[in-house]
Amino acid sequence: MSRETVNLICAELPGTEKVAGPGAEDVWTLAHEPFARVGETIEVLDHGSWSTVTPLSDHDLRERIVAAYEDVRRSLPGDVQVTLDRTSG
Repeated sequence: MSRETVNLICAELPGTEKVAGPGAEDVWTLAHEPFARVGETIEVLDHGSWSTVTPLSDHDLRERIVAAYEDVRRSLPGDVQVTLDRTSG
């Protein structure tokens, strides 16, 4: 699990954007709503709270990130969700 792996996974998801967080943290957003952040630790949004990701395989890490992304996506208005389908990560 590395910053590069997290950034690659997040970048391929439709409509995502990487923004600078506090310090040297990368924050990944969807329609300006954060779903993942990586700095000294990797954290994903889990039902509205940040959860630190313990060491995982790349496959399991991808599943955690995609689940966080999908949670945020479901919370967005339908018209915003439709526009995400037309954008690339």
